[in-house]
Amino acid sequence: MQSQTIITLLIVGIVISKTLIGVLIYFLIRKNRLLKVEQLKLTTANSILSEQAIRIHHYNEELKIAESFKTKVLSIASHDLRAPFASVEILLAIDDISLVDKEDLKLIFLNLKGQVARSRTMLEEVLLWTESQLRDKLENTENCNICAQIDAVLGIYTLEIQRFNIQIINSVSQDFWVDTHKGIFAFVLRNVISNAIKYGRVGGTITLQLIDDRSDRWELIVSNDGEELTSEVLHNLNFVNSWDRKKSESKNGAGLGISLCKDLIKRIDGKMQFENQHGTGVSVRISFPRKAYQAVS
Repeated sequence: MQSQTIITLLIVGIVISKTLIGVLIYFLIRKNRLLKVEQLKLTTANSILSEQAIRIHHYNEELKIAESFKTKVLSIASHDLRAPFASVEILLAIDDISLVDKEDLKLIFLNLKGQVARSRTMLEEVLLWTESQLRDKLENTENCNICAQIDAVLGIYTLEIQRFNIQIINSVSQDFWVDTHKGIFAFVLRNVISNAIKYGRVGGTITLQLIDDRSDRWELIVSNDGEELTSEVLHNLNFVNSWDRKKSESKNGAGLGISLCKDLIKRIDGKMQFENQHGTGVSVRISFPRKAYQAVS
């Protein structure tokens, strides 16, 4: 009887111990699952934090670039805007302007006229760029005739075109209308035409061609038959800063206009690409998103 009791107690003890072990195993498995869930959450959180850290680093780099660009804008603009005042001060410092030779006086006023024109253009460009920086979106688009806009810009450079005996070949249809940001388009085209004249050749040709074979974008190509650009200059114009071109070439101008163009055109989902046309010169492709199209007969 006593041995039977002992066996019973042993059996009960074994059952209880196995039950306890089973319970412990259950809690261990549950705890392990909870730990895996927490580990997965931590991994996800770390991944999110890593992405945010990369994003913050990217934003910091953009802020540094924007700050550097703003500094260059203010530095170059302040220098160019002072030029007309310096010329006026020279005139005012002359005791008797009637004693100045007529040809010298004509040269002074011609130089002053050019400085004022450049300063006014520079001021308009900086103001337009500043306005774009104060807005998240540039929505003041309007329906405009592209050929008319081209003619208006070419009119600004009539004297230069005549002086350098440049031939303009404009194949853009007079019936091409598009809804775009008129100010930015005129701004970009003005700088492209200015550079085509500046870096073209005397007696050369500037060609304007419209590419309209896509439903979502349209493209204007401005070409001149000047010297082709080196691969380094092309890289700087397309991917770095246009003022690097001025450092590598003995040309007048700060190169700020193209840099502003690149910044502004990007804000309306536009694109700008410089290319060598082997054997014929250089072309600039200006691409704009199409919002609306209207053909006027």
